Amino acid sequence: MKRKMIGAAAAYMAGLFFASFFSNIPFLVILSLILAAALLIGRKYGFKAGDYLMLAVFFASAASVFSVYTAVRYLPAVEMDGKEGSFRGEVIEAYRYSGSNSSYILRGRINDEISAKISFYGGELQADRGDMITIGSCTFSKPSKDYLFDGESYYRADGIFLTAVNAKDVSAEPFHTHRLRELISSYREKMIFDFRTAVGSDSGDLLAGMVFGEKRGMDENVRTAVYRCGIGHILAVSGLHVSVAVLVLMFVLKRCRVNKYISFAVMEVLLLFLTAMANYPVSAIRAAVMMNFLYGAKLFRRQNDTFNSLAGAVLLICLFSPYAVYDEGFLMSVAGTFGIGVAAPYMTKDMPRDSFMQRTAVSFVTMLCTTICVFPLSLLFFDETSLISPLSNMVLVPLCSISMVVGLIYALTGGVVDLLFLSKLINDVILRLSDTIARLRATHFTAGSRTVVFGLIICSAVVVFTFAVFRSRKFTVAAVTAAVVFMFTGAAFYRMERDDHVIVAVLGKGNNAAVVVNDKGNVTVADLSGHYRSSAYVRKYLTRNSIDRVNTVMLSDKAESAFASYVSALEYTDTGRWYAEGEEIKVKTVPELRYMGADGFTAESGSCDITLFGGTLTVRNGDSAVVIEKSGAAVTGALTVIYGKPPQDADEAPDNVIYTDNGNNFEIWFSAEGSFEIRRL
Repeated sequence: MKRKMIGAAAAYMAGLFFASFFSNIPFLVILSLILAAALLIGRKYGFKAGDYLMLAVFFASAASVFSVYTAVRYLPAVEMDGKEGSFRGEVIEAYRYSGSNSSYILRGRINDEISAKISFYGGELQADRGDMITIGSCTFSKPSKDYLFDGESYYRADGIFLTAVNAKDVSAEPFHTHRLRELISSYREKMIFDFRTAVGSDSGDLLAGMVFGEKRGMDENVRTAVYRCGIGHILAVSGLHVSVAVLVLMFVLKRCRVNKYISFAVMEVLLLFLTAMANYPVSAIRAAVMMNFLYGAKLFRRQNDTFNSLAGAVLLICLFSPYAVYDEGFLMSVAGTFGIGVAAPYMTKDMPRDSFMQRTAVSFVTMLCTTICVFPLSLLFFDETSLISPLSNMVLVPLCSISMVVGLIYALTGGVVDLLFLSKLINDVILRLSDTIARLRATHFTAGSRTVVFGLIICSAVVVFTFAVFRSRKFTVAAVTAAVVFMFTGAAFYRMERDDHVIVAVLGKGNNAAVVVNDKGNVTVADLSGHYRSSAYVRKYLTRNSIDRVNTVMLSDKAESAFASYVSALEYTDTGRWYAEGEEIKVKTVPELRYMGADGFTAESGSCDITLFGGTLTVRNGDSAVVIEKSGAAVTGALTVIYGKPPQDADEAPDNVIYTDNGNNFEIWFSAEGSFEIRRL
């Protein structure tokens, strides 16, 4: 094996995936087939016994490290799920919210015995990094896993396995042992505030995302527009940010004739600054490690390339963080870097570059390769992906790079060099273009079905196998084309199936509920509780199922505030009529909202009667009916869904009653025979 670093990294990653999904039979079968294919490819390339031994050692080492980490750190912590105990730990992350509220990530011990990192909402408790927080008693639970946000998977990648709730006897001790990190954090917040003040809220949030990877304050619609446009990667500090910053730095240092060793040292300072200001995301760490490999090889006159650097960075990160395989940012970063640094150079190797049009074609193929590499993961993690990203990246990424450099110069000089007006001009153009593109249905794609997404991931493995066996661009392109055809065909059949049924989706959490009725393509949204978060559930459901037209919106409680929430959530969804239950208020501030009185009303639909009365929604299709309400007895002859806190005798409820205490998020499919099928979302 000529490139042992790549083989070692691939074997180690395979071992981590094998260990992480060992209990999942379908994944185990798929991974076993991939390993068998890899061994066959090894024979084709003439691997020797020593090569197989090295691969086996790295594979077994990864599986062992993962298993030991799980046994020592993960399992002892999650065994406390649902149990009470005490905790004392150091603040390693602190997040401030309005109203003097804060949340923390703590590293310490449960009951003075079990080492763990936990999340904790501290209310008005004022503590900073390095301070100690003591919780006298609390209940430990896994981070919430909900249709809207899978907190368990998100936090697990960072080694956070529990959250503390119902905390009592909480106190904080100021130690200020991380004054440098506190200063960096304060400086970062000041720079973000300056961005928003100087260029406006939306443009400032976009600039904060470009420079620091900060997305918490960004409007959800702005974020959606940027991702649908295909430039969402600019909101995570990774290879693009590091490469642009280092290239500009090295160009300036070269012009100033600075010694190469001093230049390398200055680059290290810049990399540390970028990583620290972005709060140490794994994507930025990966990019910094790769940059060290690339420039270190030049410094010491050694050969290196992107593939070797990527493999070395992946191996180094996974050695210290075996749960990195759960980190979506890390996986997306690796896939994107592989696309632009490995796949694209191979596919464009023999393409001419003499004329402007030829160079443009090379750039397009490069962006296309990058898009294809991240496509399956983007669908898996974010529900939808951009179809226009190869074009938009060619046009907008250079503009983003200029804006990012302007923001970075401002941050590096403490605002002394202020060219933020240029960022405002650029960002306003980017936001307008992104908003226009996001409204076009043909610019983004949603698979809808997880089966299609997992099938696409399998197709990706087939593409890699095809390339490795045949080493032919034509065969590789044919395999990619077949995968794309599978994706669009599978998604089309899935949508046809849904549009041939009447589907009632019950969404929300706890005492809050919203309902989406898909009557063979005629969609009605009904909000029953008036909670501001219900619209987010509806938005996610519509996005995941490629629904871009809502015919009717029905509001029951708190209609005025609910209307504002849904207008924002459905910004990129075409909406028809808006109705509200109850009497019209004296001062009508929402002319689009029509109040229908206190006696209830029925919305027009295709084959269904959809009635809202007293906060109860009834969907009737022929002789079958579904009733969704907050409390009450079962309706004779109807499937009754009762959301909110269930009564003590819920276990004795009739067969036609569903309580949503375990989650509101499921679908009810009407059948032609009058029965129902329940599908958990």
